[in-house]
Amino acid sequence: MEKSLEDVIHNLMEEMFIIQNKSNEFMKILTHDENLSENLVLLLLRLKLYRHMKITEISEAFMLTPGAATNMCDKLEKLDYVERIRIKDDRRVVRVSLTKKGEERVEAIFSKFSKEKIESISSMFMEINKLFKKNEY
Repeated sequence: MEKSLEDVIHNLMEEMFIIQNKSNEFMKILTHDENLSENLVLLLLRLKLYRHMKITEISEAFMLTPGAATNMCDKLEKLDYVERIRIKDDRRVVRVSLTKKGEERVEAIFSKFSKEKIESISSMFMEINKLFKKNEY
């Protein structure tokens, strides 16, 4: 018997929420021992991944106002996890990047997992991303 459109939509919603919940659980494991908010940890991870970001890029990535993004950076700067670097060619442009202490903090976040576990989780996320790319909407 062929599934109705309503059944297909219902299954899609269930699977979406399961993936979202699993992703949230993983983030809770990453941030559970941290004295930082989830967004601050995510910003550290993004900075590790991209090496540096402008405030406008941070605000877009987190869907925040530039003021709220600046506030996030202020908190991390007070902890000596990030630094602001002005571009010589255009002093208005400020890049935010990790300090050595920030780099160490990111390493500590992932030290909860073995290399094999990180590879397994990474592989799983890559498969999910491949499926999304294959079924672009």
